[in-house]
Amino acid sequence: MRFKKVGFPLFIFLIVYWMVAIFLIVFLLSFGIALIFHLKNGNEFYFDFFKESTYSLSKAIPGGGILGGGIWIKAKLQERKDSIK
Repeated sequence: MRFKKVGFPLFIFLIVYWMVAIFLIVFLLSFGIALIFHLKNGNEFYFDFFKESTYSLSKAIPGGGILGGGIWIKAKLQERKDSIK
């Protein structure tokens, strides 16, 4: 997806993109850790999808918002710097 200028649509895209990315990373890491413990110990596989989803979401919302907003601000400042030259 190409954006012509640094505007509000890019801002929303970056925030949503990084929220989804952080959510998937945290969720898949916790799933992988549960799977490793299951395979190593041979115990019953215990993974609470709802609990891990809410935990991942609680980390993804602030992290994605800050990271996406910061990248957008950097792009906006770079666009302004390039237009001055």
